[in-house]
Amino acid sequence: MKKIFKKNLSAFTPEPVSKIPRRRARFRACPVLAVAIVPVLLFSLASCGKKIDYFDYVSELRSNILVASEGDISLTVYAAEKETPYAADGVKRTVSPRTEIYLTAPTGVDSYDVSFVYDGKTYGGDMSFDNIKLEYFFSCTLDISAAAELPVKISYDDQVIELTAATVRTENMLSPESVLEKVRVAESEKFKAMTDANGFAGEIYLRLIYEDVPYYYVGIIDREGRIFALLVDSEDGKILAKREM
Repeated sequence: MKKIFKKNLSAFTPEPVSKIPRRRARFRACPVLAVAIVPVLLFSLASCGKKIDYFDYVSELRSNILVASEGDISLTVYAAEKETPYAADGVKRTVSPRTEIYLTAPTGVDSYDVSFVYDGKTYGGDMSFDNIKLEYFFSCTLDISAAAELPVKISYDDQVIELTAATVRTENMLSPESVLEKVRVAESEKFKAMTDANGFAGEIYLRLIYEDVPYYYVGIIDREGRIFALLVDSEDGKILAKREM
């Protein structure tokens, strides 16, 4: 700014008469320069005042859970959105919708096959087995976040079991967006420390979880891979527990 003022003040320094036309030409250029500078200044001011939508930094979202059980078979269906590649590194990548089905069932069976119909289309296939969690798993690219229930068929050996998975969501539950906003307000210093002129320097995991009643898990991940984890009440957004990992 000092250089600009010095340059403008030089125009008021007395000069020989022979140089007056040149000085007038300089004054004629000033309005053009002003017109060029104003949009830049306005853009800079707009950028400084830009409000950050932290929901744009959610790299994993689980917005719905549907459950069903019969005898020694239990079924859990997740409506999720996940980034690809999936990595807790503080950088959000492109996300896509996923339907994930987990089955807990007797393990003495060669294989389990799952099938279901959603919006007039049939999905399903052979379920893989997780030796660590001791459960069967199937996933596909599908958005079932709005589903209130989902009829599912489980086939194994010569048997077929039909289950209807129902959502655990309630009318009093907050939306994922509302939950994140409440967490942002409660942990404003954390978000402020991770935010600069370029935006939010991290990514966010936002998962609906179910343990008798629904809760939300919020994980705030920085560029070093450190996770600030919070357990949040699904109805009032109150933080029930938190820890650094």
